[in-house]
Amino acid sequence: MKKMKPIKVKSEKGKGRRIVKSTILSAILIGGIAIVSLILIFALYIIISSPDFDKEKLYSKEATVLYYKDGTELARFGRENRVLVSYEDFPQVLIDAIVATEDSRFFQHSGLDLARFLKASAGQLAGNDKAGGASTLTMQVIKKTYTSSEAHGLAGIVRKFTDIYMSVFKLESNYTKEEILEFYVNSMWFANDGNLNYTGIAGVEQACQHYFGKSVSDISLAEASIIAGMF
Repeated sequence: MKKMKPIKVKSEKGKGRRIVKSTILSAILIGGIAIVSLILIFALYIIISSPDFDKEKLYSKEATVLYYKDGTELARFGRENRVLVSYEDFPQVLIDAIVATEDSRFFQHSGLDLARFLKASAGQLAGNDKAGGASTLTMQVIKKTYTSSEAHGLAGIVRKFTDIYMSVFKLESNYTKEEILEFYVNSMWFANDGNLNYTGIAGVEQACQHYFGKSVSDISLAEASIIAGMF
């Protein structure tokens, strides 16, 4: 008689392991889908809730200047004491000082310095208060003109990603780097000089006139460094 081969009985233990693995993989898949969905919803919210892009806001208004008959200045009136200057008026030392201080890869990125952003975010999550905010020059223009300075909680996160979205898709896609630098240096407020006709010194030209008695095109390396530090 032929010997009967023993019938193998599947182990209940092995079956249980397969069920556990299947459950874990399903949970991971569902979790991944949920995370991707939340990211897409958040991105859609940022796009929908972002402020209207009004390019007129980028051009800061100048002060109204009254002159005597002989052409000398009598007085200035307006919300801010500002004289607009173009990129061609900036000495190279000022451009270098601002870029080196605020955004070293300004001429390479498209509104977001991803490496710097990830590094700063990791540092902040680790509790390092000196990790930095990773705002590019473009993002600073957006923050000053369209959003706010909110930096805490969910509102701070929404504001930061709104800055990123508008920097990349609204500002960098429509203006040159030179124009963005113009917006940046012309929009900044420097100090209150005590004049009741306006709120203070605004824009790099008036700052140079006030502190150094010369136009921005004539400042030295040391003076450019001081201005960049004030930014």
